[in-house]
Amino acid sequence: MNTFTLSAKIISAFALMVFAFITGSAPTDDETEQELTKIMRQWAEARIKGDVTFLEKLYAKEFLITGTNGMLIARDTDIGLFARKEIKPQSIEDDDLKVSLYCPDVAIMTGRETVEGCYKSNCGGKGSLRFTNVFVRRDGRWQLVSSHGTWVQKPITAVNQPSK
Repeated sequence: MNTFTLSAKIISAFALMVFAFITGSAPTDDETEQELTKIMRQWAEARIKGDVTFLEKLYAKEFLITGTNGMLIARDTDIGLFARKEIKPQSIEDDDLKVSLYCPDVAIMTGRETVEGCYKSNCGGKGSLRFTNVFVRRDGRWQLVSSHGTWVQKPITAVNQPSK
């Protein structure tokens, strides 16, 4: 895929998200919310187990991650990291999940994910991130098209205030 095509897809996904937030989200139906919540649990389990087959089915061909450092990670790169066991999460917990359905086949899920595990030879890391995932339903099943994560930072505390 050339850079122009990839950029166009990223811009299209971003434009859809902006449009959705501007126009207000339609309430999600319970069935869709339950289905996507179940998929998130399965995705967490697949990453912990290194289940590449599940990842290949879940990720759309154009799947793209915007990492916490702003780096873009393509579908095959992410799957490769799990296949080579360079990423080995020991636990993944998702909470504060919110699903917005913008048309019958496009949903945006936001939430918080707490991950503990290993990246390459560095183990014992733990952190929480806020995420936005874009799902598209194709051929009757949901696929993940885009995922963006931002580390949750500790709140900034006031430094010594000058006395009055």
